[in-house]
Parts: sequence; structure tokens; C-alpha cells
Amino acid sequence: MGSFQRSPQPFSIRQRLLGLSLLAVLGGYALLIGATALLASQERRSQHRSTAASMRQVLLSRQPASQSLEAISASLARLISPNVLGWVETDQGIPYGAADQIRLFSIPTGVSLTRLPAPKGGPEAIAVVRLGGRTYLTSAQSIRLGARSVRLRFLEDISPKLAQQRLLLILLVAAAGIATLFTGLLLRPVLLRGLSPLEDLGQRMQAISTDSLDSQRVLVAAQPLELAPIALAFNDLLDRLSASWERQRSFANGVSHELRTPISLIRNYASSLRRRSHALSEQQAEQLALIEDEAGRMGRLVADLLALTRIEAHRTLMPYEPFDVALAIERVAQRLRSRCDGRLRICPGATQGARTFALGEADRFEQCLANLIENAQKFDPGAGPIQLRLDASLDRVVVHVIDSGPGVPDNEKARIFERFGRGRHTSAIAGSGVGLAVVRALMEAMGGSVSVVDGPQGGADFQLRLKAAAPLPAA
Repeated sequence: MGSFQRSPQPFSIRQRLLGLSLLAVLGGYALLIGATALLASQERRSQHRSTAASMRQVLLSRQPASQSLEAISASLARLISPNVLGWVETDQGIPYGAADQIRLFSIPTGVSLTRLPAPKGGPEAIAVVRLGGRTYLTSAQSIRLGARSVRLRFLEDISPKLAQQRLLLILLVAAAGIATLFTGLLLRPVLLRGLSPLEDLGQRMQAISTDSLDSQRVLVAAQPLELAPIALAFNDLLDRLSASWERQRSFANGVSHELRTPISLIRNYASSLRRRSHALSEQQAEQLALIEDEAGRMGRLVADLLALTRIEAHRTLMPYEPFDVALAIERVAQRLRSRCDGRLRICPGATQGARTFALGEADRFEQCLANLIENAQKFDPGAGPIQLRLDASLDRVVVHVIDSGPGVPDNEKARIFERFGRGRHTSAIAGSGVGLAVVRALMEAMGGSVSVVDGPQGGADFQLRLKAAAPLPAA
């Protein structure tokens, strides 16, 4: 089985920048909190080490070599504080003379000093001990008494300092939350304003169409430094597209003009030969009829291409004035009724009663309506009716061409109006894919539009829309 490659999901630059900024703020505060906790721990150890060294220095200054264990214990008892306890350990690690001191120290009742772990790693080592919900630092210092050495043990209660540190960390966490919220509120308008040139550039690009390829360009001087290269590249792309579009239009115009004459000659000669049916066999007459039909189809294609070329060459709205839409519908119906084998029907109210006027050009409108009727007949080969309906309001006139064929899928309703655009299920039906493009170009040139929706009873409902107009004054 082939591997399935998932398409990348769209993302917002604004949201990513905002998220990364907030993460940077939170990361900075996390580093600050971690550094604060580490520095506080180092400071507590340094203070404990300094206190132990000071107490040892005091004992050394009193000539411990001439003192006994009782004298040193008494000296340590005088140096005791509410948070620091010092005592002497014998060679067997048994505390000596510390019972009186323990009563003055904040150590939990029933805890034996012999159970305290000795720090490992030399005289500078400090161990952390937790007893009865409180935290302590313990260390050891060695001094000599005559020919032997004894060890001084120190125990410091750091629980108050830890409570103070926890309060500080809580304040830092609260400050981090407030700072993150403030940063988000501050960055949001900053990012909106900072990325607005990118949105403006996108809107300018969307506003450029084939009708304005050679006139509209993005103003490079008005763009930020970061967007200037994009604007330059886009303008260069527009220049190349404009030149290519002009070459394509000139080619289509030239080829269409060159083809009109030979196609007309072929059609006329085929028609002339076919009228001499008495001198032709049945097969020859059928072949001439096929030549005449194909020449006619090619002639209509050339005429459509010429119409598209002329409309795109002017790139402006054609001059128009009020015309009678109902009368135009009658003329087109009379002209095409014989070709539709009785399928063409005009809904009540479309041509009778009060006349309906719209702004446009009657001949071009009739051409559009005829194209839609022929299109309906081509893609609905059954015997279903082709209905013409007229809806009018104060500002809009809509003419419907409704068939009973298979309809147009939603994903093809816009594509079929593009040049050479055809539905995927119409490949078996002859056609060039230009007729509906001509209809759209002519309607837009008259200030109107064309669209297709699903018919009320199936099929397709093609709609020609024009601006409503008041009737012309009587002569």
C-alpha cells in the first residue's frame, strides 16, 4: 500500500508569535524561580558552614588541648542558639554532654542524636536531615585534645528559612502569572498592528484581477522592510502575467480572425454541395451534412473566442441603456423554438402584462440567453422542458433558464463559467467550454452576473442578473 502523506495544516503567525512570547516569559520566570531556589540553598549551606567554623574557632582560641570533654561541652552549651546545636562525639560516635543543650534546641521529642546521619565527604560536607516535619542541616568539625582528636557535631534548624523561601517562590509564581497575562494583553494589539501590513498586502493582491494586470501594482515604498522583497517579487510576477496574458489574447484574436474566412468558405461550400442532393449518394450527403455541422460549430467557437477577446481587450463596462427584458425573451424564444422540439416553455408572467426593463444591451443579453438555452438542450438530451422565468424587484431583474437534466455538482458550479472549463461528467458531450465563459464575460461587462443553482425539481437553474431600470420615455 502506498504511504499516505498528510497535508500541512494552516497556522496563524499571530497566534504562534503570541504563544512563543508567552512561553518565553514563563520560561524566564521558571529560570528565575529555579535560580532563586538554588542560590537560597547555597546561601543556607554557606551560612551553616560559616557558623560551624566560627564556633570551632572560638573553641580553638580557648586552648582546647588543656580542656576536657566536659569543658568543651560546657563551652558549646554557652554558644548554643535557638536554631543551632553543637555537641562533642566520642570515639564511638556517642554524643557527650548534649542532654542539657537539647532542651534548648528545637529538635522533636524522642529523637536521639545518635541516629542522625553523619555527613560524608570531608570536613566541608553538609547533610540535609528531615525529622518530625522539620528540616535540618548537619555537619562535623574535628579538633585535637592532647594526643587524641574529637569530632564536633553541629545541627541547624532551617525550617523557618524554608518557609520564607516558599513564600518568596509563591510570590514569584504569582508575579509570573500576572506578567504573562499582562504580556499577552500587551502583545495582542502590538502583533495586530505589526502584522497589519501583511494583511493589507494580501488584500491588495486579492484585488488584482485579469482586468487590472497591467495597471495595478503593489506599492513597494509603502511596505515594511520585511515585506518589500515580497512586494517586488509579486510586481515582477504581475509583469510577466500581464505580458503572457497580452500574448495569449493577441494570439487568440489573430487566430480567430484568420479562421473565420476559411471556416465560412467550408460551411458555404458544404451547404452548396449538399443542396445538389440529386447528384450525390446518401452517404455523400451525410458526410457533407457532418462537414457543415462541424464547420458551424467551429464558427461558433471562433465567434465566442472573438467575443471574449474583444471584451477583455476593452476591460471596461460596455455602454448600456434600459431595454425590455420581456421582449428580448420573446425574440429569443421565437428564434430557438423550432430547434428545441417543443421543449422551450415560457412561464406565465415572463412576457405578458407590464413590461420589465433592465440596464444592459439587448443584443448581448439575447446572445447570453440563447447560449444558456442551447446549453440546456445539449446537456439535457431527454424530453424534459426548458423553462424561461422572469423575476423582477425594485433593483434587480433575474431571468431563469431551468432544465430537467442531471444538474451541476456543487464543486463545479464556479468552474463551468471559466474559459474551457467543463464538468467532469460531460466529456461524452461535444463542446468547447467557451460558451458559458462568454456569457459570464458579457454579463459582467453589462454590470450583471450569471450563476447556477439546483433547479426546484432537479436539473439546473441558470440565472442571468441585471440591474433594474425605468422604462424609456415614449417618443
